[in-house]
Amino acid sequence: MPEVAVSSECDLLPEDPDKWGGSDLTRWWKDLAHTIQHFAKSPQQIGAIAPSSRFLANKMMNCIDQRRTKTIVELGAGTGAITQSMLRHVGQDAKVLIIDLNAEAVGLLRDRLKTNHNVEVILDDAGNLPSILGQRGLSSVDAIISSLPYASMSLTVTRAILKSASQTLANEGHFVTFQYTPFLKETFADFFNIRSVRFELRNLPPAIIYDCTPKIVTAAERETMRRAS
Repeated sequence: MPEVAVSSECDLLPEDPDKWGGSDLTRWWKDLAHTIQHFAKSPQQIGAIAPSSRFLANKMMNCIDQRRTKTIVELGAGTGAITQSMLRHVGQDAKVLIIDLNAEAVGLLRDRLKTNHNVEVILDDAGNLPSILGQRGLSSVDAIISSLPYASMSLTVTRAILKSASQTLANEGHFVTFQYTPFLKETFADFFNIRSVRFELRNLPPAIIYDCTPKIVTAAERETMRRAS
């Protein structure tokens, strides 16, 4: 049976207000306003009208092995709702790359994370992940956490991003994403092995979490795919 959890809306707030500016409610309302504003402008980029809950974030992080995760990428961080849990989970020794296409969100996160010297917030397209890593001397990462609203994107764009992620995920790594509908499961399965599917109802709206592992490729095959992309 898929895992399901239920709680009240008051538990949807972030855990670490001092780190992220102000009280729980103050920061949450600011991020909610930011999310709604940008959802109205670009629903294909934002995908939801409220920031992700800490329950969703924590459940996503439980999919990855903290001890083995030395490099991690977050795709589509938005206001950083998932980022908080990710940074607590992997610690300060891991190299963290956060990639978002929204310039305002990138500026917000750069300000909030300016004291996190292991974190780099990058304004770029998730489909450019192999190039982004290559510019930093990396060919693969141990984990990719994605909050991108694939259901709102064209299938061509979705497949391009998933291809980039599959090309850069280490053989023992995890690609963890959430969606609000089950319709893309087969698309994820084209690029990854789906290890588990979980539900989190303590989120607005409720979310489906996909924990995926790579279809194993050799180093030579990975390099060939990277050059062809």
